[in-house]
Amino acid sequence: MIQAYYVAPDAKKAEQIADVDRIGALWREATGLLWVDLQQPTPEETDLLADRFNLHPVVVDMCREVTAQPLVHDYDQYLFMVIHAVSFRAQDERVTTLELDIVWGRHVVLTYHRRPIRAVSELREAAGTNLAGMMARGAGAFLHALVDRVIDNFQPSIDRIDGLIAECEKQIFIEPTREVLQRLLGLRRSAAHLIRVGAAQRDVVGRIVRGEFPQLGKQDLAYWRDAYDHLVRMVQAVEAQRDLIASARDAYLSVISNRMNEIMKVLTIIATIFIPITFVAGLYGMNFDCMPELHEWWGYPAALAVMALIAGGMLLYFHRKGWL
Repeated sequence: MIQAYYVAPDAKKAEQIADVDRIGALWREATGLLWVDLQQPTPEETDLLADRFNLHPVVVDMCREVTAQPLVHDYDQYLFMVIHAVSFRAQDERVTTLELDIVWGRHVVLTYHRRPIRAVSELREAAGTNLAGMMARGAGAFLHALVDRVIDNFQPSIDRIDGLIAECEKQIFIEPTREVLQRLLGLRRSAAHLIRVGAAQRDVVGRIVRGEFPQLGKQDLAYWRDAYDHLVRMVQAVEAQRDLIASARDAYLSVISNRMNEIMKVLTIIATIFIPITFVAGLYGMNFDCMPELHEWWGYPAALAVMALIAGGMLLYFHRKGWL
């Protein structure tokens, strides 16, 4: 699906354009600002990148393929940027990334993505309200608005991971099951994934902030510094989450170890009590004719009484020592 919005110079409203020929013409006019969004594009729509928009073959190939890392390249007439949005899947409590390819020129912005992305949808929904105002500030400011929304949408996933960590920590001290450990390991993988994506995008935005691309003016760089600060704080927050997950995992192992120690203590006490009882039973189990008390009527109850006294005495001793 291809959607385009155009704001002419001094216009107060964004015009939505559906005709591909007119989109191509506006792309070449270099007046106003044209935003072309390709969401879940068909192969025919992807071919327009080269046929109508005259993009470099490398750019077209990178749009067709999945790019693992965020990046930004300079092609003189435009910048090509790959950034990743994030989405938290509640069904398996995992973070997934959604690739967003962006082509930015002085009068054009093109976005290409295979799956719906919240930040792009929010901008499209603003078409009837403040989209024209954002686009009227220029392509650089509009590009920042888009990337900044992608960065801000990391926060719900971070907050959700925080909540899940708190749930796991609470469950550890109530009932530390294997499922809790599996959830912690899954959260650790999600946090590591967020750190990789966030750090890579921080480096991309850092290149822009350092002024490596003259297409972006000084006024635009002021906005990008704010986006860079957001990314730095986000990466730091996720790194703190990773430490919390490691602490929760250690707490889980400690609780399991303590419970195992309690079980072993009980078993050891039982075994210790039965050692002398077993000795008495074994002693009187020897069938020698000359054994004392063997033929006495009180021999059997006396042996039982001795066993009971030994067990009771040992239990009393363990209690006074604080072992029970």
